[in-house]
Amino acid sequence: MQETTEIFWLWQFLGRLHPLVVHFPVSLLCVALLLEIVGWRRKSTELRAGITALVWIGAVSSVIAVALGLLLANQDEYGGDTVTIHQWTGIATMVLACITVFALRTNRTPLYKSLLFLTVGGVTLAGHYGAMLTHGEDYLTEVLPFNREKGGEKSDGTN
Repeated sequence: MQETTEIFWLWQFLGRLHPLVVHFPVSLLCVALLLEIVGWRRKSTELRAGITALVWIGAVSSVIAVALGLLLANQDEYGGDTVTIHQWTGIATMVLACITVFALRTNRTPLYKSLLFLTVGGVTLAGHYGAMLTHGEDYLTEVLPFNREKGGEKSDGTN
């Protein structure tokens, strides 16, 4: 006989906040990179305070998003390779975001710039696997022309 352990309702509730909370650090870190690129092109420092705040808040909120994601992943209905890849790319992205803050704080500008690009790359990769979990494995690619047959129909005969 297999014993099942019921998860405390608060952990379940908090875990289910992960999809809501995770979009906050994603957007902040992406906007920080976009503003950095604008600042680099203009050779301007007028955006520095805002960018610094975005990177800090993005890194701190990524820690919260990972914690909630780990709570969600430990619920019964989640498992498989996609969850594992999403989990570890999310954790790696959080670590990158925290190291990015360290590089920014210690004025290691070349390292900071590289890490910010890597962090946003990690956000993209983790987000892709997260979308696969919620929308299906072919969500992104199903609309591409090479996945459609003549007449705009997919290979399974639907539009």
